[in-house]
Amino acid sequence: MDRVFFTGLAIGMISRLIMLNLDQKQYPAHPNILLSQIVLAFVASSLGALLVPALINRSYTSITFLSLAAEQFRQVRESRRNTLQNLEDVQLVKRGEAFIEEIARTYEVRNYMCITTSLITVGVYYMIVSDLKIGKTPSLIISAILGLALAFILKKLLTRQSIGDIADVVESKISFVDGSIMQIGDLKGITNIGLKSDRERYLTKGIGLEIIPKDKSYTNAGVLYDPGQRQAIVYNLYSRLGLLREHNEPAFVPLPRRNPKNESIMIAYIPIEKDIEKAIEAVKSCPILSSAKGKNLSLKNYTIGKKGSM
Repeated sequence: MDRVFFTGLAIGMISRLIMLNLDQKQYPAHPNILLSQIVLAFVASSLGALLVPALINRSYTSITFLSLAAEQFRQVRESRRNTLQNLEDVQLVKRGEAFIEEIARTYEVRNYMCITTSLITVGVYYMIVSDLKIGKTPSLIISAILGLALAFILKKLLTRQSIGDIADVVESKISFVDGSIMQIGDLKGITNIGLKSDRERYLTKGIGLEIIPKDKSYTNAGVLYDPGQRQAIVYNLYSRLGLLREHNEPAFVPLPRRNPKNESIMIAYIPIEKDIEKAIEAVKSCPILSSAKGKNLSLKNYTIGKKGSM
């Protein structure tokens, strides 16, 4: 019992650890947040590993503990959501409600992943020992291998697409027309920058980016249309490159704008360090939010720029 419990616990913990790198990439967090995730993974993995032997011994009250754990994980989601919402007012670039909800949901789902992998690992062990009459040590090895395989399968299933999967990101020139009207590429009217010093900062330190839907697809463009997705993109830029502005400088708040000519998104951004390659990678790594999907299914057969399409 001890060996299979610790094996299930280890597999559950490993399944969480292999997701930490992805979480850090898509949802940057502080070390204390990562530590709390590891502790929660330990609790979830323990519950999953104990459930099978408890049911074998007809201890059906264990299901009650499982339901209590699920309720606790929902509270973790609520707590994470509230924490991020409380921090919104002190952010130079806000995450936005959609991105916050996506992060909170992710933190909850990862715990269920730990329960599932540890539960399946221990369950397979008992099934092999009782049905196939294989020795305990070989059964432990087989169940551990299957548990690890399940962990990697779940990782693949739970990995979100990024902006780089549906769009190309290229540099675009920032300029000003009619004195103070910002233009990015061939799209003018982004915003009005009144002060000459502010315009000079954009021209010398700013980066212009164009996010172009791949395959001229309205489905891909529909994801970029979503306001929550656009806000997540500019926050991803901020979290990786910083932003050269103060709270009392509204002229430097990044404003993603749609270019109706090719359905791309144009962004003017002033990072602390001007590095176009890092900026492009920051945009491409932004996760696609669940709330941004599925709103343009009727447009999937249309092509941007094709005669007869939209």
